[in-house]
Amino acid sequence: MACIASPNLPLRSQTTFRSKVQKSLTVRRCSSLNCPRRRSKTAFSDVQLTISGCNALALALGRFVFLPAIREKTASQGPGVQNGESHFTAGDARAEEAASVFATNDPAGFTIVDLLMWGSIGHAIGYSALASQSFVELLK
Repeated sequence: MACIASPNLPLRSQTTFRSKVQKSLTVRRCSSLNCPRRRSKTAFSDVQLTISGCNALALALGRFVFLPAIREKTASQGPGVQNGESHFTAGDARAEEAASVFATNDPAGFTIVDLLMWGSIGHAIGYSALASQSFVELLK
C-alpha cells in the first residue's frame, strides 16, 4: 500500500501587533517615477467654496425673497375647515399647530424647518453644479 505524502506547504507566520506596527513605521524610499507627489492642503477647496456659496445663496433667497410670498399664501389659505368649523374646534385635539416648531426669534419668522429646507436646496444645487463640472471635465 502506497502512502501519499502531503505536500509541504509553507507555514503562515503569525503576525503580531508589534510586527504590524513595525511594518507600518518602515519608511520606504522609492524612485521619483513611482512615488506620488505630495499634495499641499489648502484651507478651502473648490468643493467647499461651491457648496458653501450655494448654501448661502439659497438661504438668502429663501429668507429675503421667497419667505414673504410663502407666508402670504399660507395666511390666505387659513386653517383646515370641516362643516364650517376648524378641525381643532370640531374636536380633533391633534389638529392644533405645533408652536414649538414655528417659534423663532427671527423678525420675519424664518424657522428651523425653513432653514433645513433651504439648506437642503442649497446642497442639491451645489452638488449638481459640481457634478456637471466633473462631467464637463470628463468630456475633455
